[in-house]
Amino acid sequence: MKKIPYGITNYKTLIEEDYYYVDKTMYLEKLEDVGSVLVYLRPRRFGKTLFTSMMEYYYDVNSKDIYDNLFKDTYVYKNPTKNKNNYYILKFDFSGISFYDETNEAAMKQFNFEVSTKISQFLNQYNISYKLYKTDNPSDTLLYFLSYFKSLNLNHKIYLMIDEYDHFVNGLLSSSNTSFYQTILGENGFVKDFYRTINKFSDSVIERVYLTGVCSVSLDTVTHGILNIVNISSEYIFNSMTALTHEEVKYLLKEIPNKDNHYHTIIKNYEGYLFHGKAEEKVFNPTLIMYYLNYAKHGLERLNLMDPNIISSYHQIQYIASLGNDKEILHDILYHGEVVSSLTLKIPLTAKYYKRDVVSLLYYLGYLSIQDFKDSKYHFVIPNQCMKRFYAEYYLSILKSDLKKSYDKEEIDLVHEVYEDGKLNKLCEYISQLLKDIDNQTFSNYTEKDLQIILYIILFRYSAFDVYLEYSINNNFIDLAIFTKKYNYLVELKYIKEKDKKSYDEVYQKAKEQIKKYTIHKDNLRKYIIIFTGSHYMLEEIM
Repeated sequence: MKKIPYGITNYKTLIEEDYYYVDKTMYLEKLEDVGSVLVYLRPRRFGKTLFTSMMEYYYDVNSKDIYDNLFKDTYVYKNPTKNKNNYYILKFDFSGISFYDETNEAAMKQFNFEVSTKISQFLNQYNISYKLYKTDNPSDTLLYFLSYFKSLNLNHKIYLMIDEYDHFVNGLLSSSNTSFYQTILGENGFVKDFYRTINKFSDSVIERVYLTGVCSVSLDTVTHGILNIVNISSEYIFNSMTALTHEEVKYLLKEIPNKDNHYHTIIKNYEGYLFHGKAEEKVFNPTLIMYYLNYAKHGLERLNLMDPNIISSYHQIQYIASLGNDKEILHDILYHGEVVSSLTLKIPLTAKYYKRDVVSLLYYLGYLSIQDFKDSKYHFVIPNQCMKRFYAEYYLSILKSDLKKSYDKEEIDLVHEVYEDGKLNKLCEYISQLLKDIDNQTFSNYTEKDLQIILYIILFRYSAFDVYLEYSINNNFIDLAIFTKKYNYLVELKYIKEKDKKSYDEVYQKAKEQIKKYTIHKDNLRKYIIIFTGSHYMLEEIM
């Protein structure tokens, strides 16, 4: 059995050490046809670096002797392009750049270190004698080198690859110091000067450019620095270029024990990404699939379905959501299941972000996916169950941020009761205590929708529960449906503000009539009415 390549981003290592490789070489001819200067945006850990590594070995003039060994079982081996082994590869990797010291001098020094280091490696790789000019400015470092390279008048030109061109912008998404980023990325910033230098040598020395990134916050800097750049990120034909399709997942599962059960788990928890409004097949984050398969190959099911290495980067969602009306956006996403917005192709560096900018950021970073495109608007949804749990954790953290005490023990108790005993008493008591602990001004703005979401997120965060808001039953919608291996629940929830003059009896009768309509074929089915009046509740099982 071949090895599962979790975390391996070097194509040569993957092939030579007998790891599975899902062939993506058929995209090389498409990339060559679409343009010579390309930018490709995808969320973190979405296969971009491995794909770039494959390109590097395919196009490198130094890889001719190992070409057959590396590509003999691929599409491109039988269908080579005209540019095979035709370039000197100059590759920069900006994934390690993080401007913690937010000064222009420190940022320029760090950026220049990567540029000068990779130029030195280039010179050694191609046995070119050249002494780097000592300068702190990356555009000057690149300018002097390219000027010398041009004077050599060699038979091959440069293919410039920049992996994670925007990685340092991650700091912007967790920093309030937007003026610093405007300085380095703005019209007179050293980053734009760097890309202007690239543009000066396009065609004469640099024949092709390929950039990968995550979001479009700094894309304006690149596109104004390099002419004729083509953003292929939203092109239909590149929807699954670095993602995994259903057939590719099945291919990886072919030697896994209980492959059908694992495939069902993968579909339920990981499927859901679309990068074009008319794409026909939802795709998978490859890193998450490899994370899961490294456990499944032993015939086991992974209880923690979210890769901790990916979770560690998701704290950004808190800052991004706070740029706009985070509660409104979260309501749309969690309660309605989607948020409708246009897509900002070049997100500005600004202190003020509109809803479309916030939604676009969530999309670029992989927290949302395209569901559909109609009436000139994108319909964005949470891509999968794993990501929904992350949203639930974030929403609950907002709720708990102003509470006076911790409710962790009570939460564990209620989860046990719902799963083991078929009861909701401790769940209702838990929510009642949370509501009592929220300050009056915040609580006064709560609606029935808020309580539905709270009920939903408390249980949804646990993989033992399948929880649904506004669950469809015979063309009707139940407020909450909870499914477990032992018990199943249908819940009709009502909320009466203490200052409202609604008749409790009227609300109770309406809830009772509604829940009696709902029929569903599930074993150990429990039907409940929950009515909150302020922070006080009434719970009744309807037989």
